[in-house]
Amino acid sequence: MRALASLLLRIIAALLVVIVLAASPLLLSPRGSTQVFTPERATKAIGSWFVGLSDGSSFSYLIGLTKWNFFLTAPRFFLVSLAYLILPGVLGLTLGIMFGLMARGKEGGTVASLLDTLFAIPEFILALVLQMAVLVALDTFGLKLGKISYDPTSGIILLLPFLLMSFYPFAYSFRVCARKARDAAISDFTIFARAKGLSEKTIRLRHIGAAVTPAMEAELPSILALMQANLFLTEYLFALPGITKLLFTAAFPGRTPVWTEGYQYQLAVAVLLGIMLVYAVAWLAFKSALALARRMLTGES
Repeated sequence: MRALASLLLRIIAALLVVIVLAASPLLLSPRGSTQVFTPERATKAIGSWFVGLSDGSSFSYLIGLTKWNFFLTAPRFFLVSLAYLILPGVLGLTLGIMFGLMARGKEGGTVASLLDTLFAIPEFILALVLQMAVLVALDTFGLKLGKISYDPTSGIILLLPFLLMSFYPFAYSFRVCARKARDAAISDFTIFARAKGLSEKTIRLRHIGAAVTPAMEAELPSILALMQANLFLTEYLFALPGITKLLFTAAFPGRTPVWTEGYQYQLAVAVLLGIMLVYAVAWLAFKSALALARRMLTGES
């Protein structure tokens, strides 16, 4: 009962944070060449959102002159974002754990150093490099390696953003797994298993692998936070019809310097809540994948 009450309090707190955070762009208004603090705009928007819950206007938004209902359009945007979190994330985690368990000694350190170098490169640079590589391959060799952006005639899952979203969980999980595997390899329970005559393969899977998966589960919030931050850039750079792109194209239709012009507060709230839901579903999927991996590695029922 206490756990349920704590969960409800966290959900309510998260909702309040989203409602207030979405109103922050309204705190400043342009007056000539300066910005004026206007808290009344923010409080008015928050009040209108609560009032609009009764008639559904809090979930209506405009694209151009067309009015849309968020609940009718959100499922498609939601599924696209979810696909680019869960599928690349599970693939990256699986490969990272697998290769992290296989990495040994100097070879593992070399791979980890290379991945750390690539990991430090901002995602938008890697995205531009991938897009340029596809264009160069097409112009020079006539090879079409993939699409550089989404269009309505193509499928939702594109190779380049899928690879980009897979890389970061792979690099992160490989680094964590390789480090934990090295520590577990010299621990007492591993030495005892070797003394009993168990094969090295059995030890790495059933003992070292079992020690690695709890460490990976503890890193899930960091991996998911990283992937969700990358999702914003990925959907924007590759024009993917995900829920975060809806935030930039519809909630913020204005351009600098008046970037809040036409800002749709109610849509920003709906999108941010949708992003939280995407995070929650992806976290459950990743946790289930790690539980399955632990069962496969250890043979536990």
